[in-house]
Amino acid sequence: MRRTLIATAALLLGTESLSAQILASERAMVSQTVDGTRITVDYSRPRARGRTNMYGGMERWGRAWTPGADDATTLEVSKPVQLLGLAVPKGKYSVWLVLREHGPWTFVLDPRAGLFHTAHPDSTSQQLRAPVTPRQVTHTDVLTWSFPAVSPSGATLDFRWGTMGIEVPITVTPTLPLTVTAAEAAPYLGEYEVTGRGSRFVVSLQNGRLIGRFEPRVAGVEEMQLLPSGPDRFAYGLWRNGELWSTNAQLQVRFLRTGERVSGFEYVDGSSVMARGTRR
Repeated sequence: MRRTLIATAALLLGTESLSAQILASERAMVSQTVDGTRITVDYSRPRARGRTNMYGGMERWGRAWTPGADDATTLEVSKPVQLLGLAVPKGKYSVWLVLREHGPWTFVLDPRAGLFHTAHPDSTSQQLRAPVTPRQVTHTDVLTWSFPAVSPSGATLDFRWGTMGIEVPITVTPTLPLTVTAAEAAPYLGEYEVTGRGSRFVVSLQNGRLIGRFEPRVAGVEEMQLLPSGPDRFAYGLWRNGELWSTNAQLQVRFLRTGERVSGFEYVDGSSVMARGTRR
């Protein structure tokens, strides 16, 4: 009986140790959402541990290498994006780099997301491939993917390990149109008298962007970019330092018509009307 108990305990402890083992390259995930598009990198994180021969030594020049370990690093996008000038459809891809001692490396997205790191896929017509320039970086012991820069229209995906790194610019598909044509803007351009405020709401077209502003300025409301969100409806876009800073679909300008002519507007926050006016 005692021998049976000892054997059972050993078996249970062995099972627990297997499920709680420390891996040489622990799994990690980094994700960023930009304008409704979710970008996710899932990868393992090998450590340099004093090694300096990762490029051209451990990983040979001219051969595809997944920037990670174990299962191939994957990139998943919830909507179509532009990456290094490539049109990348929605989906999940394994990520590879073709390393070169001199000149650009090749960034590769393979639609086979479940590959192991030793697969070293050959070039196929289904892959997406683009040159990327490696750069010297501060020594990074643990292989790291991150998003160091994010804007309303995209993000920079950054890779670092050892003293080498790459930057991968990603542009997302905008949820709302960022520009309008002169013909699309024409019905709304002009000045509107704000009811009970002694102020005006002025709508103008600037380099394809429909801009609205209160004159004099209303407290808490900055110059806005009007982003088409429906018939005669425009979402609020915060315009700051010469670029679109953020958007808020809850804040909207709704234009009102008398017959075919735009005759007024309402500035709303959800279902609450914050201001309204009539066309001059």
